[in-house]
Amino acid sequence: MKKKLLSVLLASVLTVSLAACGGKSKGGGSGDGELSGEITVWSWDVALAHLEAQAEKFQEKYPDVEFNFEEMGVQQVYQKMTTCLQSGIGLPDIVSIEGEQMAKFGEKFPGKFEDFSDMINEEDFFPIKMAECTVDGKVIAYPWDSGPCGLFYRADLFEEAGIKAEDIVTWDDFIEAGKVMKEKTGVDMLCMAESRNDTTYRMLMMQLGGFYFDKDGNPQVNSEASIRAMEMCQKMYEAGITFNDTSWDDMVTGMSADKFACIAEAVWMVGSIKDAVPDQEGKWAVMPLPRFDAEQEAMGASNGGSVLAVPTASKCSDAAKEFVKFCMEDVDANVEGFQNYGLYPSYLPALESEVFKEGDAFFGGQQIFDVFTEIGKTVPQVNYTQNFAEAIEMSKNCVAKVILDNENVEKVLNDEQKEMEAKFVK
Repeated sequence: MKKKLLSVLLASVLTVSLAACGGKSKGGGSGDGELSGEITVWSWDVALAHLEAQAEKFQEKYPDVEFNFEEMGVQQVYQKMTTCLQSGIGLPDIVSIEGEQMAKFGEKFPGKFEDFSDMINEEDFFPIKMAECTVDGKVIAYPWDSGPCGLFYRADLFEEAGIKAEDIVTWDDFIEAGKVMKEKTGVDMLCMAESRNDTTYRMLMMQLGGFYFDKDGNPQVNSEASIRAMEMCQKMYEAGITFNDTSWDDMVTGMSADKFACIAEAVWMVGSIKDAVPDQEGKWAVMPLPRFDAEQEAMGASNGGSVLAVPTASKCSDAAKEFVKFCMEDVDANVEGFQNYGLYPSYLPALESEVFKEGDAFFGGQQIFDVFTEIGKTVPQVNYTQNFAEAIEMSKNCVAKVILDNENVEKVLNDEQKEMEAKFVK
């Protein structure tokens, strides 16, 4: 009797736990090889909307597969994923994760995500996206949208100042052009956060093949690449050519008021600029980030983008993995995701589609996406590790120390290196 009562109680606890974590999909592959089951998907806003649209197409081929879509914010996804991965129950069958955060989940919860290594051709995707999806030699997520970085610039302000974009090869060229811009127009050259984030520093560091961590996950923020990147941020600030981006709203306001001429950011900024300053159509253009040295092989930088992962706890993992592959490797699906939701693909065959070759009227008819595609191919692979978010916060403070407090770059980065080693190295 006691054993029976205990079993009932345990079953009740399990039911409550499942409900708290969002439920569990049932099913998988049927005996005849057809796919079946109910796939639960966790994602956010436009990403979820795109997956819902693709699910309808998937069901035309696999009518026995059903979908349960749950929309939640990015942080809510991460909170629920952490809770459910710890308990092992209540997990979705498919989940959206920011590419830069995938290593955190993969390292903290080894063996908890399905391996796509045998399903994916790595050469079909941007190298940086494959790096985001790979943990301990296994591809534990599928690359989705990407964030290759370029230099957005006001072509009309360049013309007014007598600056030619093609003459800006190096960051030193950029600084000198910025001085001319300031003198001729009174406009700052670059929108650059002095304490809100470390985006500019991180992009410059990636251009030099550096990052917060080496391939083994050890901190390397006092490397030559890191020092040169931080010194360049300092140099631009001291040249008096930067606009302090204190918030997103501050940046938008500055954009509208012609306070700066350039933004160094990822491809997703295309939509943000169009939404923020629709009256500036025809005045913007795009170019690759300047190099540190004219002879330097071009290397790009990346910021943002997401991936799709399938927890191993899924009871219909075959169907879930097939749906992920279907969405990520279907050219039409990638094109639709871009056209309808601004999701810039990392799938190279899709980027050969005509839609990415067309000129954009807002950018003076320039074929801007060809520029970003070529940049994306040059972004070096980096190791984000589970400590990426903390590294950003620490580096943001370092940027503020160097720029606002005029502290010595090497000292600041050596101190950060020691702090990271104490926190992250076991």
